[in-house]
Amino acid sequence: MGGESEIDRLELPATGELAAIGDLKTVLLERLAAGMPVHLDARHVHEPSTALIQLVESAAAAFGARELAFGLVEPSDALCSAYEDLGLFGALMSRIAVAG
Repeated sequence: MGGESEIDRLELPATGELAAIGDLKTVLLERLAAGMPVHLDARHVHEPSTALIQLVESAAAAFGARELAFGLVEPSDALCSAYEDLGLFGALMSRIAVAG
């Protein structure tokens, strides 16, 4: 392989519907098992759910435990508001990744 691995960029679903979250969870678990770092493109999240935020936070912990890069790119206003409503705005800010 050689060199630094590129960070996969995955798009967060626009809504926090359970089907979309389940699909994202599967992809994140695959990336985690493969040791691949991930950035989540959060620009298009319009209707986040608590379940979506729980998945992001769980993934952040799992990737961090494996010392793999993980972050959010350009979180939407709706996602920022949802994090703030849950008292997790500080956690969100610690997840922001520079778009690359």
